[in-house]
Amino acid sequence: MKSDFFIDRPVFSTVLSVIIVIVGVIGLALLPIDQYPKIVPPVVKVSASYPGASAQTVTQAVATPIEQELNGTPGMLYMESSSTNSGGFTATITFDIDTDADLAAVEVQNRVKLAESRLPAEVVQNGISVEKQASSKLLTITLLSSDPKFDEIYLSNYATLNVLDMLRRVPGVGSVSNVGSRYYAMQIWVLPDRLANLGLTVQDLQRALKDQNRESAAGVLGQQPMTDLDVTIPITAQGRLSSVGEFEEIVVRANPDGSIIRLRDVARVSLEASSYNTESGINGGNAAVLNINMLPGANAMEVADAVKEAMEEISRNFPEGISYQIPFDMTTYISESIHHVYQTLFEALLLVILVVFLSLQNWRATLIPIVAVPISLIGTFGVMLVFGFSLNMMTLLGLILAIGIVVDDAIVVVENVERIMEQERLSPYEATKKAMASLGGALIAMSLVLCAVFVPVSFLAGITGQLYRQFTITIAGSVIISTVVALTLSPVMCAYFLRPDNGRRKPKLFRRINYWLRRGNTVYQRGIRGSLRHSRRMLAAFGILLVGIWLMNRITPQSFMPKEDQGYFTVELELPEGATLERTRRVTDRAMKYLMGLSDVEYVLNVTGSSPRLGSNQAHSQLTVILKPWGDRTSESIDELMEEVRDELSLYPESKVYLSSPAVIPGLGTSGGFEMVLEARGDRTYTDLQQAVDTLMYYAERRPELAGLSSSMQSDIPQLYYDVDRDKAQLLGVSMSDVFSTLKTFTGSVYVNDFNMFNRIYRVYVQAEAPYRAHQSNLDLFHVRGNGGAMIPVTALGTTHYTTGPGTIRRFNMFNAATISGEAAHGYSSGQAMEALEQIVREHLPANIGVEWSGLSYQEKHASGQTGLVLALALLFVFLFLAAQYESWSVPVAVILSLPIAGLGAYVGNWLCGLENNIYFQIGLVMLVGLVAKNAILIVEFAKEEVDRGGDLVQSALHAARLRFRPIVMTSLAFILGMLPLVFASGPGSASRQGIGTGVFFGMLVAITAGIVFVPFFFVWVYRIKDKFKRVSHEKR
Repeated sequence: MKSDFFIDRPVFSTVLSVIIVIVGVIGLALLPIDQYPKIVPPVVKVSASYPGASAQTVTQAVATPIEQELNGTPGMLYMESSSTNSGGFTATITFDIDTDADLAAVEVQNRVKLAESRLPAEVVQNGISVEKQASSKLLTITLLSSDPKFDEIYLSNYATLNVLDMLRRVPGVGSVSNVGSRYYAMQIWVLPDRLANLGLTVQDLQRALKDQNRESAAGVLGQQPMTDLDVTIPITAQGRLSSVGEFEEIVVRANPDGSIIRLRDVARVSLEASSYNTESGINGGNAAVLNINMLPGANAMEVADAVKEAMEEISRNFPEGISYQIPFDMTTYISESIHHVYQTLFEALLLVILVVFLSLQNWRATLIPIVAVPISLIGTFGVMLVFGFSLNMMTLLGLILAIGIVVDDAIVVVENVERIMEQERLSPYEATKKAMASLGGALIAMSLVLCAVFVPVSFLAGITGQLYRQFTITIAGSVIISTVVALTLSPVMCAYFLRPDNGRRKPKLFRRINYWLRRGNTVYQRGIRGSLRHSRRMLAAFGILLVGIWLMNRITPQSFMPKEDQGYFTVELELPEGATLERTRRVTDRAMKYLMGLSDVEYVLNVTGSSPRLGSNQAHSQLTVILKPWGDRTSESIDELMEEVRDELSLYPESKVYLSSPAVIPGLGTSGGFEMVLEARGDRTYTDLQQAVDTLMYYAERRPELAGLSSSMQSDIPQLYYDVDRDKAQLLGVSMSDVFSTLKTFTGSVYVNDFNMFNRIYRVYVQAEAPYRAHQSNLDLFHVRGNGGAMIPVTALGTTHYTTGPGTIRRFNMFNAATISGEAAHGYSSGQAMEALEQIVREHLPANIGVEWSGLSYQEKHASGQTGLVLALALLFVFLFLAAQYESWSVPVAVILSLPIAGLGAYVGNWLCGLENNIYFQIGLVMLVGLVAKNAILIVEFAKEEVDRGGDLVQSALHAARLRFRPIVMTSLAFILGMLPLVFASGPGSASRQGIGTGVFFGMLVAITAGIVFVPFFFVWVYRIKDKFKRVSHEKR
């Protein structure tokens, strides 16, 4: 297609741009908004319960058979499990990011099914749940009441009956959980002494309950085959019982004398909460707390709005005295972050337009980039839609970076047309035709080189690849659209908008700019001549520079992603193991009172009896501290506030305190720090693991790189060991199952069967009244039936003594394990913190204590060291494209060798600003390769043409450098100023913006001051070496 095809068809060119804008606007309207792209690996959670069992029993009877089947599930990265003293078992299986979450859940479900035959019957009866873990918490809704008649049990059940189901039906909601749930149950509180006096056992009670509280079909009168009947009549009878009174009337035994022993004679029956293990509240008051998790891939903003609408509708029917609040809303952070990115986008755009105006020095010429740049940016939204992206931090930061590149194309076209108009005195139309004839190829080549830099990087595997893809494809998309616009609309606008220079004197500002540019060009020429005269010094400087980059790469702290202020943090209070919930509540109330007094705190949510590290545990309390909006706070940073809270709460004598910031990527790991797992491998026992954890914690607390350390390893808790005399039990005719069933039912609560109420199914539990299960001496009252119906106390069949044992047993990939969590201390990166821990393990722990990483640390460990690979890929593809473009293996070397200078600038700038080498910085480096290569190409291409025409090598290089100096400086300045809002970013999400902008800003500054001297220098040297080789090979012939 001829270059003047579009110039002669202005309507066609305009229509093309209009279509690009329409597609972009449609994309913008349809794109989901989220904090991050879909980069969280699928996690499947398996939960089971074995009430009354110790952690050791749960590990052996439940964890081992399930884990044996789950081990090696296709796509599995690692598997963690936890067995608690309350009989709970949970396993989370984390899969590779490319695994389909639904298929993974089905595969896990099938494998759990295979394990069921080896599990205790009670575990199967209680149900084993397998569910996909929702990626991130979206909202927390609390139901509150100041009316004392609406207690926590009422609020919790009201939420379950009237709120949960409606919220679960909202599109995009993954799960709704009632935290600290007080779900109704029929509790049968048995009086063991009365039971024994009447010659009854707990097994008799269970049989009576199962027999008289059941749903059964009673048949039909007149069932076919039948004659002479007009109607069939179903027979109905009372099935399941539904009230306290009906349960009290259950017949436990009918005596031969006609008397009847009913349930109310040996037990108290009440309708109340099924579990009292946890309590939830907000700001010190009772509340039902609902956590809402989003489906992966849903639009966070839309789902949150839909949930709020649903809550508004539900709340209209609330009884007088009940209200709701939404203390935690993740979309506040997302929308604030995205809003700040948009703001940065517009600031960058304005600064770029300003530079363009100062560069082109007339408003008509400036109008062309002003129109072309937004078209390219808007069109990119269409590209995002095609690739299934969302509007997130990554894609929008990619757009900001793209501004600086996109504006280049428009400037190059306009500048060329103006230069030809001025030098050759042609009309705008003719000048545009002539300019485009020589520019078309160069524009396409430059965009191909940029795509060559960005696209290969997006093929990296795992989370890193997913993150890079968001950036690189966004930028590559905008570059391609920009090239299309530069070849179609920009020439049309040049031909019809530009006017020849009328020779009038320019304003003083423009004259000053031109004067300084001429001065700069003169200094630049001098610099090139000097470099060619002192070649050895230049080569030595280049060598030092490469060593500098290597050193800076070693010195700069490494991390995966920067920690962001997400507006909340978590506090965990840990009391001595075995502490009661009442004791934990007292400490929690004190901490709540202190936290509520802090000026920056808006809400404090508490779940007493729960821990983010250990799950349900009465000796722990979890507080979520939600801060006021960013603009309303008095403290400088969230870290300061966390330090203040840590200092205050660590003074509490009865508890330890652990603070953690939320996970950097929601759903990936439990906190914003590191998660290291120690494993007892080989012949190492649980005791060895405890010693290893103690040793590690001892040395870790003395390392400056580490802060906020905590371990999931608990101290051993007091336990009562019941040593049953099996011979005696058999002689007396008592089965082992009766002995253990009696103990477990009285002390641990047993789920017998179900009853119906409010169109739902609730559970029936049996356990002893509170005073009968408080002390060791109470066991004397627990009786079993022996030979001849004799009632034998369980203490007669064995002895008891106090001992200690683990409260929670955690496993990782089937080994007994402990998780060490913490954060990098102020001034250190997560990479340095992880290295410090590994060093302690190497120096102080035995060889068969294994080390693994989980959560974000796992990804960081597997992504580390990819900076080199990423840059090598970018450089290789630039080299190959240039070699193909220039039909030469040597010329691209001049471009490639000029790139490291900018890299050193980026590293030094990043280091001076106290930032880390993370994924954002690496993306900035890739960006730099593209931009600096683009500038170098402008010089090398021109110089090569001169040399090919027979010009002197040094003069050609100087001439090319002189001609290209102004456009290079102006386009680079446009880009550098576009980066300023990123360098000085503040507010939510600022760490990401600074991380990406700072490196690129300093890299480009160095590139246009020192870097552009090296381009002609290397060009001359490459040609000289090439000529030398030619001469040598010629002489050999």
